[in-house]
Amino acid sequence: MRPVQVKGKYPESDKTDKQLYGYVGRLTQLHDEMVLAIPYFPVARDGIPPMFIAYMPRTALKPHPRGFRCSPARFRNGGPQQRRDYSCFFDENGMKLLESPDWKNTMVTEKDE
Repeated sequence: MRPVQVKGKYPESDKTDKQLYGYVGRLTQLHDEMVLAIPYFPVARDGIPPMFIAYMPRTALKPHPRGFRCSPARFRNGGPQQRRDYSCFFDENGMKLLESPDWKNTMVTEKDE
């Protein structure tokens, strides 16, 4: 069992394109085995499930003046999109990765996109 914090992304209709899109802010607890779950919703979200969910390990959280940042997606053409180098953390792939005993050491190797 891993501790989980959920921080949803709910874009407004005036949201502009961003190369990095994810969570920036404080977290109530930090733990080496924790999961930061980030559900990404479409702009028109009333009653609609998230488009996808990122399940991020503690190693993907970077210090930020407002707490931490984790940006496994981008915002382009009116909606969130998964970043290629983070694809293993989304949806079913992300859930399977959570089962790994080495979860807490999972790293992201970013390449130019």
